[in-house]
Amino acid sequence: MEFERIFLGELTWTTVLEILLRTAVLFLYTLILFRLVGKRGLGQLSPFELLIIVALGSAVGDPMFYPDVPVLSGMLVITAVVGLERVLVRVTEANRSVEKLIESVPVCVVADGKLVQENLDKEDLSKAEIEMLLRLQGVEHLGDVRRAYLEPTGRVSVFWSQTREGSGESILPAD
Repeated sequence: MEFERIFLGELTWTTVLEILLRTAVLFLYTLILFRLVGKRGLGQLSPFELLIIVALGSAVGDPMFYPDVPVLSGMLVITAVVGLERVLVRVTEANRSVEKLIESVPVCVVADGKLVQENLDKEDLSKAEIEMLLRLQGVEHLGDVRRAYLEPTGRVSVFWSQTREGSGESILPAD
């Protein structure tokens, strides 16, 4: 085993400094673009937002590590990805059909205290998975839920029944 070759490869001190400079420039540039784009909820990402993050990660990473990839190329790709994201946000705000295509829509997974199996199947969600998501929202019995929706972010919105008397199937795990 050649640990020096594995960890350092052909790196020289000037290459290390170049990588650090490239990383700092692209990191700061991306941070500035994110601040200009505005606040977005980072806690719950839609598939579209996740795609943006993956695309940006790739665009930022290559010029940081590879000396043959110019920093300006990375900046152009980052700018293009952020620009496309802004355009798509505006298009989805103006056109409900495009929004449904790109962002998805909420899907009813519980109706009147019963799981909507057809919708769970469409979303490729098991009974155990939806029960876990419901428990995270404080649900103990399905009968207490008037409606529950699987949101595009993967979270579940719960609308409680009027009575909330602990009726219906318990979704608590066995002790």
